Amino acid sequence: METASAKALIDILIENASRILRAGYGVNSAEHEFFAILDLVKSQEALRKHFIDLVARTLAQLECGDLSEGMVPRELIELAAHETRWPEFMSLAKKRVEEVFVGQQELAIGDVARSIFEAMDPCWPDREFYSRYRRKA
Repeated sequence: METASAKALIDILIENASRILRAGYGVNSAEHEFFAILDLVKSQEALRKHFIDLVARTLAQLECGDLSEGMVPRELIELAAHETRWPEFMSLAKKRVEEVFVGQQELAIGDVARSIFEAMDPCWPDREFYSRYRRKA
């Protein structure tokens, strides 16, 4: 697939996942879109920057938990950090702690930055919410 088309597809899949979550259906209903996004991003190195840029734009928002257009759902960010363990996620989480919580990680309890740190652990407890991981257990 051409890179421009793949970027557009990622954007569409993110919006679809956000719509599912906004409608109140939960992560189990959005899981298919989440993994479609991650599988696509992992299959083409050129898409990594696009996805990380979307995550960075989301994390730059003071309140990054909303599901408005153009924002990456928190659950997808956490899952992507866990699934890929890309160092960019740690850098973005640290940057958010510095900018939003004046460098005090203990103040970030409940924030997506803290969730990213936790998701980077291979034994991330939230793995249990995703059927892909339950099948592997």
